[in-house]
Amino acid sequence: MKIILSAFVILFSSISFGQNDLLNTPEKLWAKVNSESYNKLLDSLNTYYDETRNDIKLHDSIKKEELKSLAICDQLIQEFPGSDLVFDAMYRKALITYEYLNIDIAQEFFFKVVNFNTTKTAYKRKAYRFLASIEIDKSNYNQAILYLDESSKYKVTYFCGNEWDTDTRQLRNMYTICFDGLCEKR
Repeated sequence: MKIILSAFVILFSSISFGQNDLLNTPEKLWAKVNSESYNKLLDSLNTYYDETRNDIKLHDSIKKEELKSLAICDQLIQEFPGSDLVFDAMYRKALITYEYLNIDIAQEFFFKVVNFNTTKTAYKRKAYRFLASIEIDKSNYNQAILYLDESSKYKVTYFCGNEWDTDTRQLRNMYTICFDGLCEKR
């Protein structure tokens, strides 16, 4: 009888305490978005991806994984609106929407990112750059320049000189495109 009772207690405790693993927290959802296996999948897919072959099947599998991340970002934003990770999820949602869905909708998400009250300046800087890129594509060069100016107001910590060089080169190229576009309109 003691064995049956103790087995029942162990079984019941593992069921009831195991339920905590099923409950989502913002950290668990964000970990799903950035899971190591997911990133390894993308790395392996990108390693074998050859743009000259236009490998549609591979692109579709990457898109499918990104859209799964988008759903998890939406879940995090809706279920935990007060979490510090909401801003990260909003930025990731804007990126995925920009890359795979609709640039106009992505623009709205990037506006939400830049207007979000947070101290995470790197994402705001990048969001302004994406807004500038969208305006460049629409030939709205004056607006793009305003976004580029705004992006420069947000300081970023670089971990190596290559990051700084890449960022500076991107900014310089975007300004050049804008000024060349404005000269052509004259």
